[in-house]
This record gives sequence, structure tokens and C-alpha cells, in this order.
Amino acid sequence: MAGLLICPLLFAGCTNSVGPNDTTKDNIKVVTDLTGTDVSMKKEINRIAIVPIPWTSIVYAVDGSDKKIVGIHPSAKKSYEASIFKTLAPDLENVNSSFVDNNFNVNFEEVAKLKPDVVIIWDYQPEVAKKLKELGIPAVSIKYGTLEDIQNGIRLLGKILDKPEQAEALISYHKDSEAYFKQKNASALPNKPKVLYLQNKNLTVAGNKSVNQLMITMTGGENAAKDTKGSWTKVSMEEIMTWDPDIIILSNFDSITPDDIYQDKLEGQNWSNIKAVKTHRVYKAPMGIYRWDAPNVETPLMMKWMGQLIQPDTFNDYILRDDLKQFYSTFYHYNLTDSEINTILNTSINNTPTF
Repeated sequence: MAGLLICPLLFAGCTNSVGPNDTTKDNIKVVTDLTGTDVSMKKEINRIAIVPIPWTSIVYAVDGSDKKIVGIHPSAKKSYEASIFKTLAPDLENVNSSFVDNNFNVNFEEVAKLKPDVVIIWDYQPEVAKKLKELGIPAVSIKYGTLEDIQNGIRLLGKILDKPEQAEALISYHKDSEAYFKQKNASALPNKPKVLYLQNKNLTVAGNKSVNQLMITMTGGENAAKDTKGSWTKVSMEEIMTWDPDIIILSNFDSITPDDIYQDKLEGQNWSNIKAVKTHRVYKAPMGIYRWDAPNVETPLMMKWMGQLIQPDTFNDYILRDDLKQFYSTFYHYNLTDSEINTILNTSINNTPTF
């Protein structure tokens, strides 16, 4: 069913297409997506389905609510179930996550049943946009991979959801953070620890095209896998031994923990002679309302976490826990407890009580 194209007439009675009664200037708006495509949609968006994984949390942050979200990616649902997002947005517990599969293939019959006013898709899915348009469903494309892409996507959502002020406030927070790290100029520090960003047990690492490399560089580290091509690349244990990273960060796209590395629990892998293991500098990345590994609405906080791990003497002029509390209070209108902050920052499994 994943790639099925359904005749538009079949769902004419159940889709939220922009029909004859909706096409007056008073009832529609035109939004330019991140591929430069002009997309016509209802002026008031009440139902939104989201294909890209991180963007469920970003829609929530921009809209200030989960009420309009009717469909999300299964990986986004998995992240939701394991994070504080479940506390902030309990109504997403039963949201549909079957209209798209893990490879981003869209089931058009399932989408139509959701009656979305708009569907958010990736920029590399023009055929999906075309088929949705044939069903009378507007599709808006976003890009992924850079800090600027996140900011542009937030602004786009502000236009779609009619929340431009909230969007611009989030963008300002991101830009101020970016300016702070550029001013620190940590990439010019003489002693930069080698940081390995490990995605999973299969030894997939962040390569030279990943946003993770950019974040490592901006926070005063050197990507141990900087010579690997692409965003995420599978490597060998022998290569990791050669790189001998000073710090290892473990992603939340896998259940791997620091203890798995310290105690050599992973079959066929020997981490015992790696410097980061011998000095106990293996850390599980935090997870807020989404995994901090990927560019997301909380990326500035991820960079602050990385900064104090990688170059604590340089990034000693903020208290991450306070910044985390302030961010959640300002943008989500939620007051974090100390216990919730510990959970977000994985302080227990990371043995980092000072954060």
C-alpha cells in the first residue's frame, strides 16, 4: 500500500481538498515552501499530517499545541513515547502513525482518511506532493540538514499555522545561540578533542556532511570521522581504533548506552582500548521533546550540552539546567522539575550530575 496512487474521486467525500467553496480569496492562502513551490491551502489550518520525523515536535513548538496534529511518522511516535513530549502533549498518544512507513513511503489511502488540511513532506518527495495534489490535499516541502534549514522551516510553519510571532521568537533564539557559538570561536582552540558521534550498534557514525560535524566543530571538537563521506556512514571497529576518539556521543536512534561500551557488551566489538572508554567519556545524547541528535527545535540546547562536554573551560558562562528550564517555560509554557531535567539530560546513565 505504501506507494499506492488512489483515484481522487474515490475520496472526494472524505478529503479536505480546496474545493469550489474554499477557493475565494477570503478562504485560501498561498505559502511558498522550501523548494520555492507556491502551495494553495485553506487560510485556517486545523488538521496537519507530518512525514518528516523531527517536525512533529517543531509543529508543536510553533503552534503551542498538539490539537492540529492528525498524523506523524512512526519513528516520531517512538521518540514521543520515550520522551517528555508525552507529558506535554498527551493527546498524541493515539495519533495516527500508519500513513507513512519507516522509509517515508506514503500510503495515500490512509492519508485521505485523516482529512488533512496540509501534509508536511521532505523536499526530495516531489512525486508524493504531486499525488497528494491529485487528491486535493496540499503538500508543503521542507529541507533538512543545516541549522538554517531548521530556521527556515520554523518560519514556514509560522505562516502555515498563522503563528508568525511564535515562529520568529524561536528563530531569534536559534540565531542568538548561533551567534554566541560563533563569537566563542571554539573551532580555533589549539587543543580540540576528537569526538565520535555513534548512531547505533552497527557502527554508523556522523560523517563530514552531517550537521553533527558542524555542531562538534562549533563546540570546540574535531569529528573523529571527519574524513568519512556523507552524513551517516557505516565504519569498522578497526577504523574507530585508529581514530581513538577522546569523547564518544551515542545517539537516541538506538538503545545503546555508555555501559554497553564500557562493559564491551556489543558482540564482535572491542572498545576497551579506546581513549574515551578508558577515561569514561562516553555519553548518551539528551532527549527533550525530540532526540537532540538531529536538527530540531531544541538544537541550541544540544549545542550548549556539547560545549560543556567538549570545552568546559570555554563554555563556562551559562548554566544548562537553567537555560533548559527557561526554554520550556517560554516556548512550551511548562515548568520542568529537576527530575525531568535529569531525565532529559540522561544524567544518571551518563554519570554527569553537574549538568
